[in-house]
Amino acid sequence: MSMGANGIESINERGRLSMSRQRIIRHLLLPSIAPVALIGLYFTPKTVFGCANRGYMAVAVVFLALVAAIATTKKGITAKRRGENEASTWWVITTLILVLPLVLLAGPLG
Repeated sequence: MSMGANGIESINERGRLSMSRQRIIRHLLLPSIAPVALIGLYFTPKTVFGCANRGYMAVAVVFLALVAAIATTKKGITAKRRGENEASTWWVITTLILVLPLVLLAGPLG
């Protein structure tokens, strides 16, 4: 970080860094909980929860992720209409991560 004549550049750089960290947490890490939970359920032994309960939990994870994906899609469309292309791109990435549990359940883990 470079220090400007009055220190404003340094504050702006710190603010930008914290904003990028916040976006990574909000748009990548938090939505990644759903696919990780589904994979965790897949590798959980049947004796822990039982076969039917594991299936119900997997369907619940997929359902909640899809509800969140619908919400993030709406937020992305709203951001795109406002002309906020960068924000819209982040919301699309979030939506794709949230749809991943459905793809995993229908495909390799199903």
